[in-house]
Amino acid sequence: METVKVIDIIGSAVAISPRAGLKAYDYVATELNKHHSLHVNFEGVQDLTSAFCNSFIGKLYMNFDKSLLDSLIHINGIAKDNIWYDKIQNAIYLGTDEHARHLHDSNLNDILSS
Repeated sequence: METVKVIDIIGSAVAISPRAGLKAYDYVATELNKHHSLHVNFEGVQDLTSAFCNSFIGKLYMNFDKSLLDSLIHINGIAKDNIWYDKIQNAIYLGTDEHARHLHDSNLNDILSS
């Protein structure tokens, strides 16, 4: 099983933009399509946003079967009591639950348009 650091994939210790999230998504999706198992390591990340998590991890869970992801992808380098862990779990939730995703988008649009 290969270990890959997020900071090496995106070329930065700052994981905040959706564009960087898509870069990580593309890397991991390519490996998943080859049925490679990965440890995705977040060590060294200095900042992490929901936007990054959603465009990386949420999109993985939107486009790949959850059981496949759960068996092939292992998230490391973040303690379960860290707020970043919660952001990753929320991205998984939004990626796997279409109704929650649409409700989230609708609420966000309401906020932006008010």
